[in-house]
Amino acid sequence: MQSNLLSKTYHSGGYLRLSHSDIAASGDTNAANQEAMQSNSIENQKEYIEEYLKTKPEIISTTFYVDDGYSGVNFERPSFQRMLQDIRENKIDCVIVKDLSRFGRNYIEVGKYIEQLFPLLGVRFIAINDNYDSAEDRANNNIILPFKNLINDAYCRDISVKIRSHLDVKRRRGEFIGAFPVYGYKRGEEKNKLVIDPYAAEIVKEIFCMKMEGMSNQAIADELNSLGVLSPAEYKKEQGSGYKAMLQTHEKAKWSVPAVIRILSDEVYVGTLIQGKESTPNYKIKVREKKPREEWIRVEGTHEAIISPADFEIVADILKKDTRVSTGKKSVSLYSGYLYCADCGCSMVRKCVRSGQMPYTYYICSGNKKDKTTCSSHSISERTLDEAVTKTIRMHIKYLCGLQESMESVREALNNSDKTKTLCLQFEKRQEEMEKYKKLQFACYEDYKNGLITQDEYKIFKASLESREEAAESAIRELEKKKQLLLQGGMEKEAWMRDFVENEKAQLTRSLLVRLVDRIYVYENHRIEILFRYQDEMEKAPEALEDFRSCIGQKGGQNGKEIQK
Repeated sequence: MQSNLLSKTYHSGGYLRLSHSDIAASGDTNAANQEAMQSNSIENQKEYIEEYLKTKPEIISTTFYVDDGYSGVNFERPSFQRMLQDIRENKIDCVIVKDLSRFGRNYIEVGKYIEQLFPLLGVRFIAINDNYDSAEDRANNNIILPFKNLINDAYCRDISVKIRSHLDVKRRRGEFIGAFPVYGYKRGEEKNKLVIDPYAAEIVKEIFCMKMEGMSNQAIADELNSLGVLSPAEYKKEQGSGYKAMLQTHEKAKWSVPAVIRILSDEVYVGTLIQGKESTPNYKIKVREKKPREEWIRVEGTHEAIISPADFEIVADILKKDTRVSTGKKSVSLYSGYLYCADCGCSMVRKCVRSGQMPYTYYICSGNKKDKTTCSSHSISERTLDEAVTKTIRMHIKYLCGLQESMESVREALNNSDKTKTLCLQFEKRQEEMEKYKKLQFACYEDYKNGLITQDEYKIFKASLESREEAAESAIRELEKKKQLLLQGGMEKEAWMRDFVENEKAQLTRSLLVRLVDRIYVYENHRIEILFRYQDEMEKAPEALEDFRSCIGQKGGQNGKEIQK
């Protein structure tokens, strides 16, 4: 039977394959060299097969099928599938590869083709380097072949583990691992480092600004579309990135609510990379699965931020709130998501009625609206609320402006004193003192070893030196606290204060409200209570200022006057 197979003529298909993992395994990191090597390897495979065919006169014609850049585990390769189709159409009846690894690296799939499908279809299979030819009666090959396939499979598994491990290391170093940078960024000179894309970054800033001004996600998307701003997908294509959306229902992708939310909730805009959210179960299964949040790789400060952490936090808080937009309107009302009943904790709802020709707008407790017995209405007119909120905010801003002036006064006093220099000198002397005691302890031990002092004398000296060293160390810790306080300018790091001070004369707007206010509570007697953002920092500020003053010996107050709260 075998002789009959060798006596017939064949129309063969020469199959050529090279994967990216084969390139990576070579150890050559130069992109140009990789590309050249990849191309040459395919060409070398072709030449190798052509030389072999000269020894096989029964193979009268050959068609080559090339899969360049495809994994051996994946059998959905385009040229491989085209070759199978040609086999089914009887265009070829012989398959030739340089070696088994070029055909595939999944030993189960390779075995299925070579041992089941090809014999069933009458297809001759030749792996030149493995010295395998299905038309020849070589029993040993039939035994060895599965082992060779298994080795090829193991090689692919090993490469997969190495690549995964290497990519994880890069992610933990804060390097960007992805095909396309997120909207607002582009690749820098360093391949794995994100840099700001000036145009797209301005659009991102505008989206955050519109959100803080009270616009709904749909209104933001509509506004961007009306202005002709390219969506992230279209912008990437315009930049020539080769990006193609997986689910695109229109010829030209537009801004949508999911796209807006995706930008508003992505920490990449504050300089943080979060990667490794998805993964494949193993090297054979390419379907991606979501990973638990605790397994995500999160690295801060990897690139320049587009949005400040404070603004990102504000928007994140807005997205959590119930800020539904009234029918026919683009923006939420001024207090939407921020106004609550002080007694039952329910949100206050906005009502608008007409009194004669004049509209009258007021807020009532939503708990009372549902059930009159649970709570009173806490009704308050919008005008009264605006006046109360504006007055309270301005009082707090005035207070913080006074606090800031006091800090500046203290810093000026610091600059005109030698307190900082004195502390630094004290710190250095204490450090030298501690080092001296350590050296004396070592010298004392050497004297004891050499018999110059007795064991009892050594214990007494050692205890005394350790006590002095501990006292010096304690003094260093206290000096370090004072030193840090002075060198940092006391409260200089409290950037939150700028949000208030910079808006001293600003009018009450949605943007101002979300920047400064966390919640507003309404009492039955029209009294309001405002819980400000940074409330804890605000309450600690006077105490921190007094601590700072005490460090430089300055009395409290500003120009002999106490700050009015």
